[in-house]
Amino acid sequence: MGRLVSGLGCRKDIIVKKNIVPIVCLLLATYLVGGCAGKYADVKKASSKFTKTTEAYVAELDKASDAKSVAKAINSYADAMEKIMPDMQRLSEKYPEMKGNGTPPKGLEEVKAEAEAAGRKMAGSFMKLMPYMNDPEVRKAQERLGAVMARP
Repeated sequence: MGRLVSGLGCRKDIIVKKNIVPIVCLLLATYLVGGCAGKYADVKKASSKFTKTTEAYVAELDKASDAKSVAKAINSYADAMEKIMPDMQRLSEKYPEMKGNGTPPKGLEEVKAEAEAAGRKMAGSFMKLMPYMNDPEVRKAQERLGAVMARP
């Protein structure tokens, strides 16, 4: 896919959105939906960390003014996600009922709404990337983030 993507130039942003945004949105929805105390207390803690990390990434992208700062934001997010993703995977296996896009358990509708809002913010941040998508440093950072997010 690397050759295909690099040959597309500005179209890479579409591929990135198709691959990363749905993964992030799914993870947010999956783990935030379980965000109530009790049985899902560990999920709540992990989802809070994930949400804060994602919001910090979006804020850092918003402040970025050149390709170098965009690549730095992406790499910082990838660093954080490398630490978070193993917990997310473990929780996904522990609570298989949290997978899917179905209706959240009663009382978790607000949590699901928060997850969807965070997903929209994340999707909106990709507009900031578009002017820098052909920069090699940004491309490398995006590929790294994509690999981190795609790990089982």
